[in-house]
Amino acid sequence: MPRHWIRPLALLTAACAGVGNAAAQAPLVIEYRDKPPYSYTQDGKPAGFLMERTARLLKRAGIAAHYAEVPIRRTLQHLQANQAALCSPGLYKNPERAAFARFSLPIHRDRPHVVLAHASVAAQIRSLPRVAQLFSDSTLQPGMLDGVSYGQQLDQHLTAAARPVVRAQLTPLQLARMVSARRVDYMLIDEEDLGWLRKDAEFAPLPLVRIEFADMPRGELRYLACSQQVEPQMMDRLNQAIRELPTDAPAE
Repeated sequence: MPRHWIRPLALLTAACAGVGNAAAQAPLVIEYRDKPPYSYTQDGKPAGFLMERTARLLKRAGIAAHYAEVPIRRTLQHLQANQAALCSPGLYKNPERAAFARFSLPIHRDRPHVVLAHASVAAQIRSLPRVAQLFSDSTLQPGMLDGVSYGQQLDQHLTAAARPVVRAQLTPLQLARMVSARRVDYMLIDEEDLGWLRKDAEFAPLPLVRIEFADMPRGELRYLACSQQVEPQMMDRLNQAIRELPTDAPAE
C-alpha cells in the first residue's frame, strides 16, 4: 500500500469507528401510549406505573432512553417499518405482532377484563351465563377501541361477534361516552382503566354498570415490544433486568 494512503485510511477507519460508537450509544426510543394509569404524560414527562417499571428496567440494564408519547396505531406502524431501534412498553403479544417485533419477557399481568354496559341492558347481560354468549347475542351492539388488542381470546370473540363491532378512537372515556349514548350497548375494560375512569368527573354521571363474567379469560401479559433494530444482545440485557427486578408478571 502506498505510504500516502495510510494516514487518510487511518482517519477514515477512526471516523467509521466513531460513527459506530455513536450509534451504539444512541438512546433507545421508548414510544408509549396515552393509557393512564399504565402510561401517560404528566408535566411533560412519562408517568404511570408501567413507565416507572420500564425506567427501572432500563436503568438496571444500563440502557439510555428517549421517551415519546405516540398513538398505539402509529407505534405499531413504526415497529413494523423497523427504521429505528425502539420499544413500546405494555403491549400484548399476539401472532400478528410477533411476526415483526421482538418481545421481552413479560413485565405485567392484567386483571381480567370486565364488561361496562348501559344500565338499560345490564339485566339482559347479567342473565347470560357465559361470556361467549355476550358476543353471540345479535340484540347487543359491542364497542371497542380501534387499534388495540384485548387479548387473543377476547379478540377472537370480537371478530366473530354477531353484530359488527363499532370502533372508537383514542380513549376508554370516549368509548364509555358512546355506551352512555347507546351508540353501543357495552364495552370491555380492564380494572386499571376502570379505576382511573372513576376518578374523572365526566365519568361519574354516565348510566353505566360494571358486570363480571366468571369465565372471563385470565388477564393478559404485557411486554416490551421492540423493533428488529433492537439487537438480540440488548434484548438479553432487558430480559436479565426483568428477571432481577420483582414484577407482578411471571417470567416465561
